[in-house]
Amino acid sequence: MILIFALLVAAAVVIAVMGLSQSRSAAREQELTHRLEGVGNRQRREEQVDVERDRRYSAIPLVDQLLRRFSIGQNLEMLLYKAGMTMRAGVLVGLMAVLGMAGYLAGLGLTHRLFPAIALMVVVTPMPFFFVLHKKNQRMKAFAKEFPDSLDLLVSGLRAGLSFTAAMQIVSEESPEPIRSEFAIAVEEQALGLDMREALVNLTRRVDVIDLRFFVTAVLLQKETGGNLAEVLTNSSKLIRDRFSVLGDIATFTAQGKMTAGILVALPLGVALFTYSIAPEYFVPMFTTEGGRRALWVAGAMQLLGILAIQRIVNIRV
Repeated sequence: MILIFALLVAAAVVIAVMGLSQSRSAAREQELTHRLEGVGNRQRREEQVDVERDRRYSAIPLVDQLLRRFSIGQNLEMLLYKAGMTMRAGVLVGLMAVLGMAGYLAGLGLTHRLFPAIALMVVVTPMPFFFVLHKKNQRMKAFAKEFPDSLDLLVSGLRAGLSFTAAMQIVSEESPEPIRSEFAIAVEEQALGLDMREALVNLTRRVDVIDLRFFVTAVLLQKETGGNLAEVLTNSSKLIRDRFSVLGDIATFTAQGKMTAGILVALPLGVALFTYSIAPEYFVPMFTTEGGRRALWVAGAMQLLGILAIQRIVNIRV
């Protein structure tokens, strides 16, 4: 019995080795055939390569057509790019739709009323958009924070005798993100034959920073009228730093107002939670009666208006 089992194992090993050798030889023959075919048909295969850029806003054709028809796809794509995110506009719209539907169903299941369900849907739906907007603001703030140092680096390159394009190349290599990538795109556009004016204008379209617009304006005016570009950029860098100093002073002076706003916003919510925790029967009518629910909606609306009013007061633009 053991002998028969050993013979079967040996036969299986021999068959496996023979099959492996045959598969290897077949693979070598197939590879050689492909190589021989490639010698004569290389030009034909190169013509079949698809080098067209994928400009779809969504992988779903219907969503892509809707975004193009209502002209919001391009704006969403630019917003996602400024936020440093790689998702498509269709994905963002899909997330908003899914969250909106989930909010509606959750509100309907919790309250069994149409108006609260719609209100929750309205609150939840734009959350992905606000998140992208927050990421975009963070990226633009990071660009504005590091931009004066990049200007100093650019001025050092100009004073060393480099051309403006070469100095921008140094900035694209030595500066932190997101300045590095944005300046690298501008340098690459000029290397591909785009005019410097158009490359700089495209840079201002990709980056919503007012200091960058001042920089581009100064460079374009210097190219038309002449002058010492290094000195102009040095003055621009000093102006940007002074503006950041003023913004720091404003943040210091408005810190008390912001703290007061936070306390005023949190105080009604804290009092409501405290009252509900120590005397639930006293606060339950706010949810169970029609007048109590209306009072809560009015209080929430007034809270929102108060937040917007305080935000306008403490938000000082320079």
